[in-house]
Amino acid sequence: FNNTPFYADYEVRGEKNDDYLNGVSTLDLLMIQRHILGQEVLDSPYKMIAADVNGDNSITAVDLIELRKLILGIYNELPNNGSWKFINADNALSINSPWTYSERRSIQDLAADMMDEDFVGVKIGDVNNSVVANATTPSTEVSKATDAVEISFEDVSLKKDETIEISLTTDRNDLYGYQFTLNTPGMELLEVKGINAENIAVFEDKLTVSYNETNALNSGNLMTLVMKAKADAMASELLDMGSEVTRAEAYVGQNLDVVSVDLRNGVTQSDFALYQNEPNPFNEYTVIGFELPEAGQATISMFDVTGRVLNVVQGQFAEGYNTIKVTKEDIGVSGMVYYKLQSGEHTAVRHFIVLN
Repeated sequence: FNNTPFYADYEVRGEKNDDYLNGVSTLDLLMIQRHILGQEVLDSPYKMIAADVNGDNSITAVDLIELRKLILGIYNELPNNGSWKFINADNALSINSPWTYSERRSIQDLAADMMDEDFVGVKIGDVNNSVVANATTPSTEVSKATDAVEISFEDVSLKKDETIEISLTTDRNDLYGYQFTLNTPGMELLEVKGINAENIAVFEDKLTVSYNETNALNSGNLMTLVMKAKADAMASELLDMGSEVTRAEAYVGQNLDVVSVDLRNGVTQSDFALYQNEPNPFNEYTVIGFELPEAGQATISMFDVTGRVLNVVQGQFAEGYNTIKVTKEDIGVSGMVYYKLQSGEHTAVRHFIVLN
């Protein structure tokens, strides 16, 4: 603060209440739940402050409920907390005494430059330090596509107004949690079986899911959707997994590695599909996944909002699931970028965001 008059009293504090979901995911729920159960306590007073989602100076199941509503898109912001807290860096906090913090610094009778009036920024809900706080913060890395969790369902032909049960299954036995957005255009959701109502949120033409357990899931059936078709179509034409509201990812193994999630139908023949890149947004690199019905040439073009081509990747790809890795240097710009997959007569377009 320049030209600040001397010999006056001041109070300094910080505020930042945007991008509530930055750094927040079901993985944080897993870690907070383990802390509450005493299985693996949070190792920093700042992580404990981040876990106090409802701002009552304690960490309880209520914090899990509030944070899950944010992840599912029920909340756009937390009702009893901000997106960030800025803690006086001189506070002597400990794991046993994390709540004695102050969010302001008082300066009495300013008489000289004071360049060490520091704060510690705490992103509420983020207990694994995955927040992208600025342009130099590395993105959370998603493991290689070979580690992706595949969620499958049986593809069937539907008639308008027909009611059907669609079971989402996986053969993974190291899965501790997952989250995703399931787009359901042309389908009406009537009921969800096998998962609690608190783990899902239903919107027009989509539903969001956030689920976790303290032990690895031991059932192949994740959930069953009771759906009503609004038109004649194959089930695979009416179901699509994405990250529009809740980012698609899963947490596997004892180290809770973050991996991508793929939705596959049960037919042997692969479909043509372009998946949402992971991570998104990103500031280092991202991975674009896609499926081809048969081996052959494919082109992935990236262009900005004006239509200017930024990068083109061409190659021979295998039948089924493929990936390409795209770095920020490959794009050369920040902001929204569209990417288009072309193979034979097939075309699909999605978009991602490159951070500054």
